[in-house]
Amino acid sequence: MNGHKPTRRALLGSLLATPAFAQPAWPDRPIRLVVPFAQGGPMDLIARLLGEHLRPALGQPVVPDFRTGAGGNLGAQHVAQAAPDGHTLLVTIDTVMTVNATLYPRAGFDPVRDFTPIGLAARMASVVTVPASLPVTDLAGLVALGKQRPLTYGSAGVGVPAHLYGEYLRLITGAQMEHVPFRGLGPAVTELVAGRLDLVVALMPGVAAHVTEGRLRALAVTGGSRSPFMPQVPTLSETVAPGFDTGTWFGLYGPRGLPPEITARLNAELQRFAASPIVRERFTQLTFEPATASPEELTALQARDAASWARIIREAGVRVE
Repeated sequence: MNGHKPTRRALLGSLLATPAFAQPAWPDRPIRLVVPFAQGGPMDLIARLLGEHLRPALGQPVVPDFRTGAGGNLGAQHVAQAAPDGHTLLVTIDTVMTVNATLYPRAGFDPVRDFTPIGLAARMASVVTVPASLPVTDLAGLVALGKQRPLTYGSAGVGVPAHLYGEYLRLITGAQMEHVPFRGLGPAVTELVAGRLDLVVALMPGVAAHVTEGRLRALAVTGGSRSPFMPQVPTLSETVAPGFDTGTWFGLYGPRGLPPEITARLNAELQRFAASPIVRERFTQLTFEPATASPEELTALQARDAASWARIIREAGVRVE
């Protein structure tokens, strides 16, 4: 030792060089994909497929975490309160981020303020379906029938997409329509097939086989373009609702403050997910459509659809008791 005290510059250099300032690699433990609805539905399938894709890409297990209740609010609230470290993410249907803020004034989260949009995972059309026994072959015929007598339409409960689409049709066509809520869409479709309901606006996987086998008739699909799975069926915007292209989408979100580099990495993986031949084959079997969006595009899509649904909810007077 030479007895000299270290200079201030030398001390600063040694502190900057110490490994204690290095950021831990991400991810450094399993990632939880919070799913705000029950197992067995479209989000369950998307979450599992996405988890299977992300696991080898990120080098950590990606585990679906089902936190159900309050129309998806409980799962979303859990992610909103999680640390923004990329280890807790939300995969959700659009309505949790576009409908619930209007429908549930005490949702427990702000869909704009409390999340980091990452990207889209999939899209899916809903289908205006009627029993094969109903004497109508197109949406115009259904509306005409609804002006002669009330039409009964089923859904999985107040505020779900099937209910809101039904209320939208009632508002824009003037048809008489009565809502019949069920505990799940499956029972509503069963009643529709039996001819005890007049229509259901159902997510395509729930009715595609019935349409193919002739038990139900598809009159229109939601979304901005015709579905590749029912290309002969017009969209709502082609029939009674010009310009209405709101459809069902599934997005990936993190808590507010998710680091940009993690957001970008996850978005890149979503792009690869949508392009994967394995995913595309499985999606085709399930009548899902691959979809991609940048975080900015997802932000804009969410804002547009939230404004559209808020107007419909207000005009229809929809309330959750």
